[in-house]
Amino acid sequence: MNKHIFALATLLIFLAGCSEKHGPQDLSKLPLDLEAGKVVAQNSCAICHGMDGKGVADNIPNLAAQIEAYLIKAVQSYDHGKRVDSSGNVMNVAEGLTHQQLRNAVGYYASLPPVAKAQSKVKVEYSYYERGKALSKPCAACHGKDGNTTVAGVPRLAGQHPQYIIKAAKSYHDGTRTMPSMHAKLDSLSAADMENIAIYFALNEPKSTSSKAVNSHEGTQFISSCVKCHGPSGSGDDLSVPNLAGQNVQYLNTVIKSYRDNVRDHKVMHQALSGLKDSEVNKIATYFATELPAQTSFAPPETINSLVQKCDLCHSAGNTNPDMLTPKLNGQNRAYLVNAMTTYRDGDRGNSAMHSISSAMLFDATIEGLAEYYSAQEAK
Repeated sequence: MNKHIFALATLLIFLAGCSEKHGPQDLSKLPLDLEAGKVVAQNSCAICHGMDGKGVADNIPNLAAQIEAYLIKAVQSYDHGKRVDSSGNVMNVAEGLTHQQLRNAVGYYASLPPVAKAQSKVKVEYSYYERGKALSKPCAACHGKDGNTTVAGVPRLAGQHPQYIIKAAKSYHDGTRTMPSMHAKLDSLSAADMENIAIYFALNEPKSTSSKAVNSHEGTQFISSCVKCHGPSGSGDDLSVPNLAGQNVQYLNTVIKSYRDNVRDHKVMHQALSGLKDSEVNKIATYFATELPAQTSFAPPETINSLVQKCDLCHSAGNTNPDMLTPKLNGQNRAYLVNAMTTYRDGDRGNSAMHSISSAMLFDATIEGLAEYYSAQEAK
């Protein structure tokens, strides 16, 4: 059992013994003995949450000053198998404490002052575009600082579908596509980093690398199998497929041949290009290279500031509605917030209200931005 699973399992030992018949409000009515709760916390909880209510690891939540009724509700969710931990693991909780011991332990943590946090003087503002711009600097030498490359044989990224850029970047990152220079640049990037870079390039205006060739129309007789996915002019609607219009002709020649010759793995492309001669590939490449690139119709994810306003409708510090008990988020551990939101988005953690808004957290970058914002706030 790894450290984090053990930590959460140990926490849940003291949370056991609570039945469906004893809801958050029922347990809250039991008399509170803070000294007895402190003893329970010391014996069963401090290994993970400390005596000060601060998670001992980044993916373990802070409990200090949390809403008591919410803590009890969360305990019951784990105890009855309705909830998994922040990493998506099912928790098997051993029976251990009486309802009174549970009430005392939870009351102890809820009574603690918020975890002290060093406050940054810099206001937390998360911009997908600006974050991607900063992260894309290593890409500029080959792809251009705005994604409009001037290097022959290198694809233009400006105006490209972000979903395709993300897919391609991940394939280099995990070794599905092999190119040492790409591996070196992507190795240290997270999924959120790659998404921010993709959003940055997608929002930049694409510029064609070629002028209209006299005989570019000759390629039209060979593109029938390309049109379904890439569109008749090389700018298709499928977000997982790259735009070809206005790409570098040398790059198009190289990549088309790599699919034709089974160097790159893609069965559909293998079938579509099978049997083409080099001269025919060149005509296809010339045709698409001389088409005007179209700006992708991509709307960036909702801003973090906008999402925070929505999150605060339920997660504000004063929300104690028994029908909608939610935790305080300000000052919570960043890694814990990332893990928790990811498991809600992916359906690995049960909560119908959170699942209903998970579409807004489709991007890992959005989750990162929200976690970064709330973890930087002062806990109250």
